[in-house]
Amino acid sequence: MKKILLFVMAAFTMLDLAAQSVTFSSKKPEAGAPLSFTYDPTGGKLAMLANVKCVAYTFVNTKQKVIDIPLTKEGAVYKGSFTPIDSTAIAVITFAADGTKDDNPNGYYTLFYKGDSPTAMAYYWEAQFYNGMGSAFAGVKADKVKAIAALEKSFEQDPALQSKYVVLYMNLQYGLDKVKGGKLVSDQIALLNSSPNPKEEDFIKMASLYTVLKRKSSSDSVYNLVKAKYPKGTYAYNISANGIYNEKDAAKKIEKLAAFIKNFDLNPSKKADAEKIEGFYAQIAGAYAEAKDNAKFEEYANKVTSKTTLASIYNSYAWPSAEKKENLDFASAISQKSLALLEQAKNDPVPAMYASKEDYLKGLESNYGMYADTYALLLHHLGKDAEALKYQEIAVNQNNFTNAEMNGRYVTFLAKAGQNDKVVTYAERFIKAGQGTEQMKADLKLGYKGSQPFDTYYAALEKEALEKEHAKFVKEMINMPAPKFSLTNLKGETVSLAALKGKVVIVDYWATWCGPCIASFPGMQKAVDKYKSDPNVVFLFVNTWQTEENREKVVKDWAAANSNYTFNVLLDTKNPKDPSKFEVIEQYKVEGIPTKFIVDGNGNIRFKKVGFSGSADGTVKELDMMIALAKGSKEATK
Repeated sequence: MKKILLFVMAAFTMLDLAAQSVTFSSKKPEAGAPLSFTYDPTGGKLAMLANVKCVAYTFVNTKQKVIDIPLTKEGAVYKGSFTPIDSTAIAVITFAADGTKDDNPNGYYTLFYKGDSPTAMAYYWEAQFYNGMGSAFAGVKADKVKAIAALEKSFEQDPALQSKYVVLYMNLQYGLDKVKGGKLVSDQIALLNSSPNPKEEDFIKMASLYTVLKRKSSSDSVYNLVKAKYPKGTYAYNISANGIYNEKDAAKKIEKLAAFIKNFDLNPSKKADAEKIEGFYAQIAGAYAEAKDNAKFEEYANKVTSKTTLASIYNSYAWPSAEKKENLDFASAISQKSLALLEQAKNDPVPAMYASKEDYLKGLESNYGMYADTYALLLHHLGKDAEALKYQEIAVNQNNFTNAEMNGRYVTFLAKAGQNDKVVTYAERFIKAGQGTEQMKADLKLGYKGSQPFDTYYAALEKEALEKEHAKFVKEMINMPAPKFSLTNLKGETVSLAALKGKVVIVDYWATWCGPCIASFPGMQKAVDKYKSDPNVVFLFVNTWQTEENREKVVKDWAAANSNYTFNVLLDTKNPKDPSKFEVIEQYKVEGIPTKFIVDGNGNIRFKKVGFSGSADGTVKELDMMIALAKGSKEATK
């Protein structure tokens, strides 16, 4: 398995809305102490959905910790509790059910206190919440004014943070008002310039501030000075480290690492230096994995001493082999080792990032479930289906049957084992949940022994799933005018949204560097193929946020290398005043990609979908429902 507010009274998040709401048990929660909350989904998208899940994104100093929070339901209200570890600054709470996320535009979060006030780092993370983090986790719109106010409170609490985060502060000020903010940035640069004994960090701040003002030549000049003045400093270290990271050839990575160790006087016998070097061994192992050099991969992977890290490296190599059905003997051997390493890690000391031994073991079990899925698929390819079923059962139970791909493999392995009763039980359950695939249908057909004709029986299962999906998507429908655009495609043709009036248009924003975008493309191609004969459905793939100077060549080269995708790729236009921004995606107010918009025949946006559903079949099913509803079809549930 592959491993990626409302008004705040004294910064206490107690949301009291006409729609869905969260109430925390303490007005001044403290890190290290249990914290409970109630969640009322009434009025929101999750109100009528079951299987509501809760995840808390917490931040401890500058590190993120994700916590799955079990919920209990009492009437219409859900209750949950968790214990944030010491030094936790903020907890952002999210809720979702069957792929649908709670859509409260203010999100849910709480800051953590020391005494009567939130900590300085709590205010810092509140600033980050309004600087995009809230958008990424909870769909909360960025707000520079609130971010600046929170950052200023952070500086009041701990003046040392002002120097540390001055670039962030100035970036926010400049983004809010380029004239006033620009003056603040220039004044800060002048202040740094006037220092009688500037340090390396002062020069780096200066270069970063020139970048805020988009004065690239000045920024480059300062960075060149830093490299010359501090050849073994932080900037030079990071540049060299990035050089190793960006190098694709494994042998060259090794050469660069040797030079890096020598240039920065790293001593492998010292624990701190050894830990730094180990990270590069993992990268080198990954490069040998790409080259399919098993011996070299294992040689460098085994230089990593952390059991959990090594298990992750093994699984990362084994999974692509499982997907592509290649290198099976070696992949299955290291996959099995990944599971053994996680078992051994249970006896290791609890890392500092975990609140308790229980938390640590829970994380290991979660990874064990994912790695067991990898191992099971490899065993299946090797013809060891009985053993594959054993590990797949671990995987689906560990994931509480929430992963559609795992569930599909589980049904297949049950069918291979001749466990027809279980095939019927689980396939029915998954199909009714909208997870049916052609393979699952075939497996179910072999195990089905009912008196009803199979096609009639199967159609009833699908109808139930479609009715649930239909109800969910109806609740997600919006109705707002789609901003008009006219863009050029890779063939040099002009494509206008206005000219497509009367048709349902799927506008998919993407970039070549966006992993989830690329991962969604097999499903998008299946959808393009499915609707290619429908004159009333059009797919447009708008390349955006591609900042290379030779951007058009980059995109054309990518398209040529992936010619199996028959997409109509359009090039979003750069903002002439600010080349880091793109005009059409700005009009659509997109904050993350991939994002798809379904535009109906009247030119109105009916759906906005962010992210990737996780499977090609899932992507097609989602699009089927949204397209049918956008057409105004009453046949969507048939």
